Amino acid sequence: MVDVQRPEATGLPSVLIYSLGGTISSRSGESGFADVAIDGVELVSANPQIGRVADVSVTSYLSVASVDLDLWALVKFAKVLDAVPGDHEPVGVVVTQGTDTLEETAFALDVLMGSSRPLVLTGAMRPQDAPGSDGGANLTGAVRIAASESARGLGALVYMNDQIHAARYVRKSHTTRPSAFSSPTVGPIGYVVEDRVRIPLRPRGRFHVDVSPSRPPARVAQVGVGIGSDPGLISVVPELGYRGLVISAPGGGHVPSRLMDTIAKVARTIPVVIASRTGAGEGLIRTYGYPGSEVDWIKAGAISSLGLGPSQAAVLLSLLLSQEVQEPRLQQAFADATDPGGQPNDDP
Repeated sequence: MVDVQRPEATGLPSVLIYSLGGTISSRSGESGFADVAIDGVELVSANPQIGRVADVSVTSYLSVASVDLDLWALVKFAKVLDAVPGDHEPVGVVVTQGTDTLEETAFALDVLMGSSRPLVLTGAMRPQDAPGSDGGANLTGAVRIAASESARGLGALVYMNDQIHAARYVRKSHTTRPSAFSSPTVGPIGYVVEDRVRIPLRPRGRFHVDVSPSRPPARVAQVGVGIGSDPGLISVVPELGYRGLVISAPGGGHVPSRLMDTIAKVARTIPVVIASRTGAGEGLIRTYGYPGSEVDWIKAGAISSLGLGPSQAAVLLSLLLSQEVQEPRLQQAFADATDPGGQPNDDP
């Protein structure tokens, strides 16, 4: 990790930028293929317009592809973000990283951070030297949001392609387009136009998990099911030492009936969470009653992820199990994470 002190105060809002690597920090090398090669200082220097938005300081915290980030590192990183010194208190923080796991990182930091300071994550769909590179625009907009008091208290936000997304709802829904990020269930909560930050929709409440960085997150397996799936992988998950299982299931959260005996058996040993693989909408809990439906596996002891997708469900389950949270608090935690501040009669 390389720290770079911020410049002398300019009278602009102060923003910290943490660079973690990814496409936004990538360019083509001698091989002709893009790779992470740009540190945080160079990333900001390549976008001088940022200096007209905020007084920034930069930390090159990591330099990796986002698939190489791990949850324990994010637990430690969240503590770093919460412990930012107060002698030159920044208005907000920007984190740049690769987009492949941006939705997991954003959600993890959203539930781990205790600070109300604006936190904006951004990245790029195209390397810095690619035609139409989007990193500079995304970074500048993210700094503008982090410097805005309107973003305070909203938890982690994701800014891509002029849109602001709440971490709990955002999904990467395309492999390559600059418009890859969306919030299919509720839509973006705001946008940036010219020099104006607009956040007309404000999510209510925040869900927080206090995790000690000295205790590694619990190992959680993820298994996808669909036509042709057999119970083999599911059956051995406890034997392999995993403390929890997330099943990515079709539709509203439905599994082949032939898997139910195995799911019930595993659910008696470790927590099993079932999440919809569709990428939008909330998992069902009381609509269908056939074998393999949500009513069936809830009776068998499985837990609904409700509004969280499979990757977010795995993050939350891992953090909760590391704190020894067990049923019935697990299901309540998923309800609270889906709708922080919701009324008791809203929950399953």
